[in-house]
Amino acid sequence: MLGYIPSQYDPTKFYFHRAKQHLDRFGFQEYRYFDIDGDYKPGQLETLSQCDAIYLSGGNTYYFLKNLRKRELLSFLKDFVEKGGLLIGVSAGAMVMSPTIAVARFLDANEVGLSDLNALELAPLHFLPHFSERVSDVIAVKSFADQSFIPLYVCDDQAGIIIENDKMSCYGNVKRAGQI
Repeated sequence: MLGYIPSQYDPTKFYFHRAKQHLDRFGFQEYRYFDIDGDYKPGQLETLSQCDAIYLSGGNTYYFLKNLRKRELLSFLKDFVEKGGLLIGVSAGAMVMSPTIAVARFLDANEVGLSDLNALELAPLHFLPHFSERVSDVIAVKSFADQSFIPLYVCDDQAGIIIENDKMSCYGNVKRAGQI
């Protein structure tokens, strides 16, 4: 069973149905949709804890982290992974697995005024998806990476990183910031 956590309220579940088409190919047949925004139901957390995997969607990274904190899900998600659960993140959902979401400034506006950017700390790296190698992007990202003690990995769409048992595997066009 896969739990799906959208980054924001999606009344038609458009993005869920789009992601579900891809997730079905991995053998998931049963899903639990867990809205942490406009249609939040705290009683559903028990059902989420029974899932084999949890999917964190894309969206505005600041807004997503704010809602995860508001619903007190950071420790829940960490515990879920420590107990052997699989956590899948796409875009913002992957970025919140890092120690901080400081790198989100390259993609998202901080419209919610989030000042504490500390996140799940499940991945020992900064992750920047949707990266293009325009000169201005490269200069800004390298500057960010030079000022951080945490390695920064960038990737374009259709690429990603899997971390399993402290071993990292990259798929597609993934680069460490010093290699761009």
